[in-house]
Amino acid sequence: MIIRKNERTYTLRIAGRDYTVTSADAPEHVRRTAVYMDRKIAEMATSGFVNRETAAVLAGLTVADELLTAQDDNTRLRRELMQARQELQELKHANK
Repeated sequence: MIIRKNERTYTLRIAGRDYTVTSADAPEHVRRTAVYMDRKIAEMATSGFVNRETAAVLAGLTVADELLTAQDDNTRLRRELMQARQELQELKHANK
């Protein structure tokens, strides 16, 4: 493993197990990420009789879906912003 400048090693407890990760992200971000994933796995585990591995896979799918939906929303909003900027420029030129 190559450790890059400003990386730190963290031990995170997710779904009852400890994982050691290395990240250059801020400690609070790493903690929030671990807490979020732990919560998602717990949600999956309480939704029925699933083992830890199945709960982790289902949680991963849920998080991937959330990510892709957010990326799609981001793309749509960027397009709308570009269109609004273009319309604003056209209005500015029309009023000159």
